[in-house]
Amino acid sequence: MAEFEGATGASPAPDAETMLTPITKIGITPRAQLVRKLSDIVVLPTGRLSANERSLVADILLQVIDKVEIDLRVEVAARVARVAECPPALVRMLVLDEPEVAEKILLGAELVPEALLIEAAHEGGMAHRLMIAQRIDLSAAVADALLQYDELEVAKAVLRRDDCTISPNAINKLVADSATKEDLCALLLRRRELEPAHGFIMFWWVDAERRRRILSRFALDRRVLQDSLADLYPKVFRTHDPDPFVKDILILAERRHRPRGVNGEPVDMDVVLRTLGAARRYPAQEIVDAVGMIAGVSRELAARILRDPGGEPFAIMCKSLGIPRDQFYGFFQEEGDAGDNSPERAEYLLTVFDSMARDFARAIMRYWDWDGNPRIAYITRLLGLGDDADQDISSALNLA
Repeated sequence: MAEFEGATGASPAPDAETMLTPITKIGITPRAQLVRKLSDIVVLPTGRLSANERSLVADILLQVIDKVEIDLRVEVAARVARVAECPPALVRMLVLDEPEVAEKILLGAELVPEALLIEAAHEGGMAHRLMIAQRIDLSAAVADALLQYDELEVAKAVLRRDDCTISPNAINKLVADSATKEDLCALLLRRRELEPAHGFIMFWWVDAERRRRILSRFALDRRVLQDSLADLYPKVFRTHDPDPFVKDILILAERRHRPRGVNGEPVDMDVVLRTLGAARRYPAQEIVDAVGMIAGVSRELAARILRDPGGEPFAIMCKSLGIPRDQFYGFFQEEGDAGDNSPERAEYLLTVFDSMARDFARAIMRYWDWDGNPRIAYITRLLGLGDDADQDISSALNLA
């Protein structure tokens, strides 16, 4: 009976002189033996045990397994991980156990039901979610569940999984998160799910190298779209009461922007150049408003472009307006011009200017000012900009 000493739960009496509890040698307890015998049964091959009998044994294990030491639970989990027919209730208990226990199944079992992985993602801790992110069978639904908790390490682990598709809403959320979590930017730009709307939003907070990568990856030509819509322009713009929705879309897709004044009158290039030059030297509100009007964009976008420290958005705006190459380069040679006017900086921005077609530059400007697009509006809300029209991305991110 000595080997079962202590199994009853009674504590040994302290020594009368030293008041120290004597060390008692404890062997395999009946509780441990019970758990091992039950696990022997639950992992039997299908031919030796029916599903109902296996469920009965699993139900008994459910009652006792949380009352044994963690080492024994790890042992049971390692055995259960090798059995595809194990009842889900028992697998669930082990998966939601301490990370050392859950690891045996989350990283060791080939087959775990998707629903159980989603539940483990929701009810487990970050350690559980990191292990789930490493599973070979990671699905889009499970990835969505993992990404709901704003955990940087989990997000990075999921983004590294090129074999897993990430849902559109999850990508939208990650794009918004990348504004304050720089580590996500490079991983996101590798993802095939990323689209132009995402890239042009991220453009505002990534570094110069990634800005160039965005411009290269998401280059586009709108000629097919413009040719398809060409017959609608006279029908819409020559009527007294055009459909405002269709009109906005046609303006969005227009082939070339023509600078206009306050009353819609054409503005010649000399006025455009003087306005842009003045805006770079002293971007007062009235000059910013004039830039927005000339560029055909909102006041908020014009201010964001002029405040951007990198200068790439200014190069894109100039390209979209058809500014001659030498005139654009001249903006960085003017005396008293704001910002970094080093020759290296001027050459870099000239490279950006030369790298795109005018229509592509115009498409980027439209994306930046496309508040009516549901996806862009959703990401804007995730960025915490709300419905305040006077608040823009750069001010929200303290980029001004």
